[in-house]
Amino acid sequence: MKMRASTIACLGVMLSLAACGGSDKDSPQTASINATGVAASGEPVVGVSVTVTDSAGNSTQSSVTDATGKFTVSMAGKPPFILTAPFNDVDGTPATLSAVINPAASSSSTPVSLVANLNPLTSLLTQRVLGIVPNGAPTSDQIKAAKISSNSIAQADADVAGALQPLFTALNVPAAAVADPIGTPYLANSTNPLDNLFDIAHFTVHTGAVAAGTDASRAQISIPAAGAVSGAMPAAAANSALALSNGPTTTPIQHLIVVVGENQTFDGLFGGYVAPAGQTVKNLLSQGMINADGSPGPNFSQAAQTQGATQTAFTLNPTRTTAFPTLPQPEQIGIENLQTFTTGGGTPDTRFPANLPNGPFQISKYVPYAQEITSVEPLLTLFSMTGDPVHRFFQMWQQTGGDNSKHDMFTWVATTTGQGGDTSGITPQNPSQGGELMGFMNMSTGDAPYFQSLAQTYALSDNYHQSVMGGTGANFFSIATGDEPFFNTAGAVATPPANQIENPNPMSQTANFYTQDGYEGGSYVNCSDAAQPGVSPILSFLAAKHVASNCDAGKYYLVNNYNPGFDVNGNVQPIGPNNFNYPPQTVPTIAEALAAKGVSWSWYTGGRDTADVTAETQLLEVADHLPAAAAAAAAQAAQYNVIGDPLVGSSNVMGKASLKANLSDLTTFNNAIASNTLPAVSFVVPKNLDSGHPGYSAPATYEAFLKKLVASVQANPTLWAHTAIVITTDEGGGHFDSGAIQNLDFFGDGPRIPMLVVSPYARAGMVDHTYYDHASVLKFIEHNWRMQPLSARSRDRLPNPVTSTQSPYLPVNTTSIGDLTAMFKF
Repeated sequence: MKMRASTIACLGVMLSLAACGGSDKDSPQTASINATGVAASGEPVVGVSVTVTDSAGNSTQSSVTDATGKFTVSMAGKPPFILTAPFNDVDGTPATLSAVINPAASSSSTPVSLVANLNPLTSLLTQRVLGIVPNGAPTSDQIKAAKISSNSIAQADADVAGALQPLFTALNVPAAAVADPIGTPYLANSTNPLDNLFDIAHFTVHTGAVAAGTDASRAQISIPAAGAVSGAMPAAAANSALALSNGPTTTPIQHLIVVVGENQTFDGLFGGYVAPAGQTVKNLLSQGMINADGSPGPNFSQAAQTQGATQTAFTLNPTRTTAFPTLPQPEQIGIENLQTFTTGGGTPDTRFPANLPNGPFQISKYVPYAQEITSVEPLLTLFSMTGDPVHRFFQMWQQTGGDNSKHDMFTWVATTTGQGGDTSGITPQNPSQGGELMGFMNMSTGDAPYFQSLAQTYALSDNYHQSVMGGTGANFFSIATGDEPFFNTAGAVATPPANQIENPNPMSQTANFYTQDGYEGGSYVNCSDAAQPGVSPILSFLAAKHVASNCDAGKYYLVNNYNPGFDVNGNVQPIGPNNFNYPPQTVPTIAEALAAKGVSWSWYTGGRDTADVTAETQLLEVADHLPAAAAAAAAQAAQYNVIGDPLVGSSNVMGKASLKANLSDLTTFNNAIASNTLPAVSFVVPKNLDSGHPGYSAPATYEAFLKKLVASVQANPTLWAHTAIVITTDEGGGHFDSGAIQNLDFFGDGPRIPMLVVSPYARAGMVDHTYYDHASVLKFIEHNWRMQPLSARSRDRLPNPVTSTQSPYLPVNTTSIGDLTAMFKF
């Protein structure tokens, strides 16, 4: 039933202290208030201050909102008061939540205690009261011009309530919350009907748009700050919203496919991307570091690489000496010879000149993009490969200085340290690294055309980050857990073998060559102990930013690549000084959480089973005259990304047959698409040679893999209609990137990496600046399927970001990460 405006007003809209029927004349008197409330928009708005402004323009700020969005504030001033708080709107735009309170002026000095919430509903009401969409706190002129009165408040509420009443009724929003959304006690959780409304319907506060319903029943109405409301939400849309509220998901997405390639940064792949009209992107081209033709741009010097002085201890800020006169010649490190299956290293890649300018260079000027290698047909089509930069934990911390505020140490760290002396073939005299990490693909000259097409057609993030500084293993584990593995014995915290503990302090007589580091050695760190090598500089850096380390006492965390503690069949692997496996883990996983919720899932890893490597096996049998079993084993070893299958490291998953059965291969994935049996959540890891990993793959090969995958989903209209495909890489592979890094804890974040959302619901052509990392995928899953964070320490527990137009990339409410929903238009 639609309530009359006068009834709503006297029920207490804009608080029970609104002067119902009182005088609208200006009064010289003041009021004193103590307000407590919640700022939320489907999720709590955490880590921001609420500003209270009176009609004279005086203002004060609240305490910072806590994990529930709660704040408190006190003020004496001339009513009415406008409360404002920054938040990120449903489309990712920095915007303002607002509320208006109009207590009766009083000569009493005793403050009146009241509840004052800020949410999308209170904001639409306040915008109509003010007649403007506030950008932060309004001015005294704006408040006075609005001539706020009990009547104008009542009329604004009538306008909003009349438009949204079908939604209120369908979703059982209590009459008290409708009548007084500001003053009614409120909790930002899914059990609260008003908060559930913000999850199911989509309020775009800064435009005054409210959308509800799905597919053909979706409707959008407009509640502008001034002028006529477009009408009431149609009954069909309200009923559709109710069906969604009662269903298994909060959005129309019924299938999520997360595809994880390898080792490309955002600038490395999208450095030459031009955003569609109306969008902006932060990359090498937009910042003027390069020109559209790939040549050095007017701001090329901002990416120039500097040499460092000899270091005596690990530091995040090495003493600089002089710039490199030219970029060190790229090397062949990691490039696989597909005839001998050996990898290059320590020798120049003569396809590139020895006098490259000191900064980013376009790879395809020297190694054409998608240059086919035909010698391995019919195994698969491969493209020319380039060298594999170092991508390890302490190296990446040192390259970026932690926050990437300086860009000049990428090359020097790589060329002085390499992959660490515990890696075969890496020595202080020849760390086997050159300038390969400064290479980029240039979409402005035709590189990566399929990636470019996806970005133009669907949604692209230019602020998605690898979760952990370093390489593949830690980042894949983080994708599955939002956390890190640690050394243990039968589940109890323990100390790893001494040769497996990282020591990034430089060896004597070297400029910066780490003492103990590399793929056959140092990989664990006890980051709770500042006396451990390399730990103190990072802890001091975090402390200066007021960021907690998230390091549990005594735990040695694995920050570089070791194999999981089980093989694919569930056999426990040996642990010891010469066994580079990490012990079985009990860290909570997304697999367990999905299973507990009754949501179907699978993790599909290329080459995991022999069905995936039939062609490769046959080739090896014929070309190398291997017996069938040996050929199959060799094919799997080449194609199966064992550290990209992180659930194999979980004793909780491997120890339960019903969970272990969901670890499968790409043949099963393709069959599931064809037979309409795809689970709700799918993680997809390409075969190694399809992954885009430098050395043994290339971005063009990853493109070819993605093109087939996307086409197969789109060929099934029923599946495609409610599917989202998230495309990313595990980490940046040590390549240069210019994006700022938010420090979340000791482990990261790391540099930006590519991320696209491909879906009928993706915002077409959008470049989203919201701050994300791999835990954002977990947050989206949890948002969509109504699940809780995995643990009290996993990254998915962090709040959503709040940014500003002045700083769209780094949240003002550190530490925080988004949940991907801004990339969708539901």
